[in-house]
Amino acid sequence: MTLDRKIAPQLNPIAKPDFLCPDKFLLDNQIPVYLLHAGTQEVCKLDIVFKSGIWYQQKPLLAAISNAMLQEGTKNYTASQIAEIFDFHGAYIQLNADYHFGTISIISLEKHLNKLLPIVEELIKDSIFPRSEFENLLKRRKQRFLLEMEKVKILSQKKFSETLFGDNHPYNLNLKAEDFDEAELDDFITFYRQFYHAGNCEIHLSGRFSNDLTRQLNRHFGSTDWGGSPIENLQKKIKSSTEKLIRITKPDSIQSAIRLGRLLVPKNHSDYFGLQILTTVLGGYFSSRLMLNIREDKGYTYGIGAHFVSLNEAGYFIIATEVDKTYEEATLCEIHKELEILRNELVSTPELERVKQYLTSELLREFDGPFALSQAFRNLHDFNLDNSFYDAYYWAIQSISAAELKRLAQVYFQSEDLFTVIAGQ
Repeated sequence: MTLDRKIAPQLNPIAKPDFLCPDKFLLDNQIPVYLLHAGTQEVCKLDIVFKSGIWYQQKPLLAAISNAMLQEGTKNYTASQIAEIFDFHGAYIQLNADYHFGTISIISLEKHLNKLLPIVEELIKDSIFPRSEFENLLKRRKQRFLLEMEKVKILSQKKFSETLFGDNHPYNLNLKAEDFDEAELDDFITFYRQFYHAGNCEIHLSGRFSNDLTRQLNRHFGSTDWGGSPIENLQKKIKSSTEKLIRITKPDSIQSAIRLGRLLVPKNHSDYFGLQILTTVLGGYFSSRLMLNIREDKGYTYGIGAHFVSLNEAGYFIIATEVDKTYEEATLCEIHKELEILRNELVSTPELERVKQYLTSELLREFDGPFALSQAFRNLHDFNLDNSFYDAYYWAIQSISAAELKRLAQVYFQSEDLFTVIAGQ
């Protein structure tokens, strides 16, 4: 059969993806474990999660450095020995602390986990925080921080977070160079002991694994020898700036970094899905309005995007770009022009259909593979949402109208409500 290349392939609508829910069971000490059996490869991922993020720290750096120090030495293993053992078994370990959670992630073949789990158990229960490793880690982090602070995009983002949330809010990226110099090892050991225990832990396991692995988890993490009380969620007040336009001077910068945005609704709000779709129309994909106008047509920037960021205790909208100083004002004018068009005109049917196709395919990609499925579950679980969220989002994408997008733009995208931060010359 000869292929006629003049005939385009048939387009089929993307069906609603199925969300695979994990099974749950409790270890002997009541730590919840979420098991997601999926995938075809003989590999699994283990996430051990603690409520130990920036939200809970009383001093700068406590969450990030305490988490990183877990692999810097235990009673029986040095940092180099831990790294060598994981390398020898072809396994991967990553430690991360975000706004709310500290996580130890391991990716490995199941057959090697019987050798790795004792190491993981020890680095969680018996980290010794060696002073030399602590000081070296601080030096590396400080050097990286100082290099980052030379970038106007970092300066503008830090100031933008301060403008939205206020000086003392955990979501304010207010880290300073002197915080590294003032760090005391005892504070990090105290933070570690306060937050890394069984009463503040849950485990997520995804991929291909046998029932024997769940028994191993209970053997290593189900005992009561590292018990503790659950951590209560703290309430933090947001105090946004009264200034709407803020400039940060960096005389030697080549570009200006621009951030515009405002606080928006939380993830469980009725307007959440519509705002995600509206933000995509504006600047959420390569063919968005901001990209077509300011990059493709005007040539002011290499890239510009709009994002609706959902955090556990707040949501915010942000437009971000870097431009030459000479295009700074023109770029701002074009951004406000696009916002005005969204407020006053209906999105065309072809554009809306294109955005719907894009968002549906992106939703499908969120469920591509066992590790993605596990993360999709956490994206709900960490927000106290259930799996009906994804069903509702799918149908919101399919059914939203241009009139609804216009209404949302009129409510949430008024230019006078936006904060603007510019860092540059």
